Amino acid sequence: MRRLAVTAATALLTAATLTGCGVLDKATDTPTPTGGAAAAASSAPTPTSTPTKSAAVVNLPDICTLLTKADVNRLTGQRVTLMTNEGGATSGARYCQWQLSSGQLDVTVNIETRDQFDVQNKDAKQVDGIGEAAYSLAGHLYVYADGKVVDVYATSASTDAANLKVEQRTAEAVLPKLA
Repeated sequence: MRRLAVTAATALLTAATLTGCGVLDKATDTPTPTGGAAAAASSAPTPTSTPTKSAAVVNLPDICTLLTKADVNRLTGQRVTLMTNEGGATSGARYCQWQLSSGQLDVTVNIETRDQFDVQNKDAKQVDGIGEAAYSLAGHLYVYADGKVVDVYATSASTDAANLKVEQRTAEAVLPKLA
């Protein structure tokens, strides 16, 4: 009986982890968008200070319209084979995924306050030179700018460092189109 409980708990944890990472969405079998700081904050304490910038309710554009297939080809060095235009379930979150000849590129944009963004996992590595603040965690690049978090995940390159460069170029291409 204990073995069955451990197996069930492991299966539930695995499904929850995959859903939280945007890998599995049981209802639709499509990736689920995740918030940059929201995902990282699940194990961190909640900030007690007042947000430095409020997350205004805005309508974000369809992310798939911000980058053409040619843009994605140029940014990743790979050919787009399929684009999944999920669009986002709310006005404060949008998501798009491009399957590539080798790998994939995912871009998620969420509305967050700076304080929400600043609650980070201890393993996050700061990334300078993009947005108001940025960090890399678990293969994702999270960039905060003007009340929005751009979460970019790329697997098109052969190394983590090369994927981070793809993620940075992609965020730099998306950020001005969100203003």
